[in-house]
Amino acid sequence: MLPHLIRMFQELPRFRGFVGKLPSRGASISVGGLPGGGVAVMLASLAEHLPQRTFLVVTSGPAEAERWLADLSVLMEARVRLYPQREALGEEEPHCEIAGERVETVEALLRGDVSVVVTTVRATGELTAMPLAVRSMQLTLAVGDERKPAHAIEVLEGMGYERRPTVLDVAQFAVRGGIVDVYGFGMAAPTRIEWWGDEILSVRAFDLDSQRSEGETESVTVLPVAAKTASVRASDVSDTPSASPDGRESLLDLLPPDTIVLIEPGANRAEIDLMWSESEHHLDVARRLGEDAPERADIFVPPGRWESKLDGFARLRIEHQPYEFDFRMRAPEAVERQMKRLSAIISAGPTLILC
Repeated sequence: MLPHLIRMFQELPRFRGFVGKLPSRGASISVGGLPGGGVAVMLASLAEHLPQRTFLVVTSGPAEAERWLADLSVLMEARVRLYPQREALGEEEPHCEIAGERVETVEALLRGDVSVVVTTVRATGELTAMPLAVRSMQLTLAVGDERKPAHAIEVLEGMGYERRPTVLDVAQFAVRGGIVDVYGFGMAAPTRIEWWGDEILSVRAFDLDSQRSEGETESVTVLPVAAKTASVRASDVSDTPSASPDGRESLLDLLPPDTIVLIEPGANRAEIDLMWSESEHHLDVARRLGEDAPERADIFVPPGRWESKLDGFARLRIEHQPYEFDFRMRAPEAVERQMKRLSAIISAGPTLILC
């Protein structure tokens, strides 16, 4: 974390002026004059100045999202999450890392424990039943709880966990007598739960390589791996109803109404239109091949509805000219190993060098 850099930026007169001109819900302004990592510093400074607000960064693609995440992780440390776009066309994401990041971000949003979400324009247009699964199916196991091991196993299977002889990776669980090992999304380490009869006796982390138990904890919360809930009734785990009748929501549905959305160049409706048209072709091909392909409206938000949802938030359009607010920062001069040139830059005024 770089508190000195954030503090310096917040002390700029133009930053104070910018805070006073933030758009209201349904409005937008174009912001420029933030070269390089300047826009990330601006956002980190804004998030610290307005800790009660949530911010969404919409990028044009995965590479840009990863760059934002890297910058913000250094500037803000915690409370920054990535919501990656799906690599597959259907509801379930086959790549474990992507599926894990998506469900962890959904859970953090529903819990109100995130300041900045970084995503792609495509991901904002994807529908998923995962929020319903997180609301209704996350499983909390605590020392002293009275819960039959068989019931916990049934819930884990319904949440999409794979039963294995030994846990070796995320999204797996193993059973040995009155002991259940599980490695879920969002866990710092795999966890071993031991029962005595129907009572949970201990909850401990364990090492994947040695399989030896480590430090004890009071409880563990296991998040669902998949959105399908056929084998476990949601009421078995949580009484919280879904926020939408059909259980499918987009990322934009999960954000607080006063969220401020930062939109990068290239992150626009044209990408949503392309996704909408291309998906119909790929789904038709899948059906002709005999696959059980979903309907397009079940996995993507129609472009018009997507645009209406996005326009309901306060929006900052980054580097969209003409600028309605210009920070007037400029890219650093090229030094090219010339120390005299570096000395001249430093002597011209306060200088902060980041490498």
